[in-house]
Amino acid sequence: MIYRPKYFRSKSYKRSLQVIEQNPLATVVAASTVDPEIALIPVLINQEQHQLEGHFARQNNIWRNFQESNVATFLFQGPHGYISPAWYVTSPHLPTWNYAVVEVKAEVILVEDQKLTVELLNKFTKNFDRNFSLFNKSQQYLELIKRTAKGIICFQAKIKSVNAKFKLSQNKQSSDVEKLIATLRIRGTSTDEKLADLMEQELNDQQKIG
Repeated sequence: MIYRPKYFRSKSYKRSLQVIEQNPLATVVAASTVDPEIALIPVLINQEQHQLEGHFARQNNIWRNFQESNVATFLFQGPHGYISPAWYVTSPHLPTWNYAVVEVKAEVILVEDQKLTVELLNKFTKNFDRNFSLFNKSQQYLELIKRTAKGIICFQAKIKSVNAKFKLSQNKQSSDVEKLIATLRIRGTSTDEKLADLMEQELNDQQKIG
């Protein structure tokens, strides 16, 4: 499990799901008799079934681990960025890095059925591609996806636990956090905006409790 000091343990399950949905490229870690097997793959969360869904290339040995031990760790990295000591209202402060990460433990069930595999592949593409409907009915696409399905193995991973670490300056004074958020928004990159949004949500939670 990731190291989570008490300040940075997010209590918002909804916010954890938000990080997963907005950052679907997961680092998958599976136990092995030698070294841990690691893969980087896009993953969908199926909230109705309380599971993660994805696929591995058959040439990637990681999926073979799930024939013995089915539990894997999925790490989802949210927005992150450098925080300068010059941005605070108070002083002194050290440089730091703010970030959000969600760790999901799940029981991986491999999908061998080719019909279900094709259905899952269609689901992945439809989720990420707004133009999916323009080509998904073509004969060329249907033939291609059937050939592709033979070279991959899909999975449905039943979620056992979700632990989030949101290191977003929760241990700083609210005036400092507000200044950090404002500075990130002035800088205005896409990542800065998303990081500022999470910091603001966590700050609002703290102020409600306080």
